[in-house]
Amino acid sequence: MTGQNLSLYALMIGALSFTSASQAADTKQSLEDQKTLKLCVDYNGLTSDEDRQAYIKELDRRGQLSVKDHENLKTHHVVNGSTMCGMYMMMGKPLAEEGKQLRPMVYKVVHVYPKNYYVTQVGMVVASYDRKPGELPPKLSETKPAVQPPPVMFNAPGGSPHH
Repeated sequence: MTGQNLSLYALMIGALSFTSASQAADTKQSLEDQKTLKLCVDYNGLTSDEDRQAYIKELDRRGQLSVKDHENLKTHHVVNGSTMCGMYMMMGKPLAEEGKQLRPMVYKVVHVYPKNYYVTQVGMVVASYDRKPGELPPKLSETKPAVQPPPVMFNAPGGSPHH
């Protein structure tokens, strides 16, 4: 190689290494710009360990994964204590979801998957059921039990006469 060709070759190698470094930076930047739910759902389709680790790192940075999620990501087991994000990461997007607001900021959701129903409340898995032909999914609202009236206070408001 002549001196001119050698410097051109060095310039091309430098440009290639810069491109791959900038692509990695683009991936990191694009993960930071993604909506959290999209990251959780998209994780299920990832094929490279490098991509999986990048997604896990970003979701951890956002505080989205529980200890149970980390324990079960490799085995794809959704258990009570898994987060809704972890469930999406392991199982992908559900076939259907139905939710109900129980109280302000408290939502209960039934997620339908091919083999299971998962119930989440405040973003955590609280129950799972096997799907069986002919059986309906769990109800969102339980029937309220009969409540007894409050006890009657006989010595109110003056207190007892025996001091």
